[in-house]
Order: sequence, then structure tokens, then C-alpha cells
Amino acid sequence: MSGKRNRYHDFERFTVLGLIVATIFFIAFLSAAGTGNVWLKVIYAIIAIGICTFFLWVLYQKRELLRPRSFWMSVWSAAIIVCILASIILNFPSPNIYV
Repeated sequence: MSGKRNRYHDFERFTVLGLIVATIFFIAFLSAAGTGNVWLKVIYAIIAIGICTFFLWVLYQKRELLRPRSFWMSVWSAAIIVCILASIILNFPSPNIYV
């Protein structure tokens, strides 16, 4: 029993570190969007969405996507993706939001 718990704990640690990195790229995306740097905005969005999609895929493959103990990791990944897409669609933040 302790072997399964340790494997899950290692998996959880790996996923949390990856999602922290995705969150850092999301914050960098917002900073680039606020300054109007389009190339950095696109690069950071692609990296953050790619990391979150990867972790959603890993959670799905391990059958942990909708389990109560791992649901918060799924929500964290999906929330970053939704926030980036909403920011792109609404063009916010932007140095000139009317453009």
C-alpha cells in the first residue's frame, strides 16, 4: 500500500511543479500582453497551453482526470487554458484595448 501512495505522491509533486511552471508562463503571457509585445505573447501562450494540455493528457492516461484526489490538478490546468483563451478573445490586457 505504501508503494502506491509514494508513486502517487511523486506523480503529484511532478504535476504541481509543471503547473507552477505553466502558471509562471501565464503570468509572463499577461505581462507581454500588457506591454503589447505580440511575439512574446504568442510564444508564452503556446508554451503555457502546451504544458497544461500535456498534464491534462497525463492525468487522463493515468485515469486521474476526474478522481476527487486529483481533480484540483485538472481544474488548475483547465483554468490556465481558459484564462489564456479568454484573454486572447477579449484582447485584455492590452496597451490599447480598443485596437
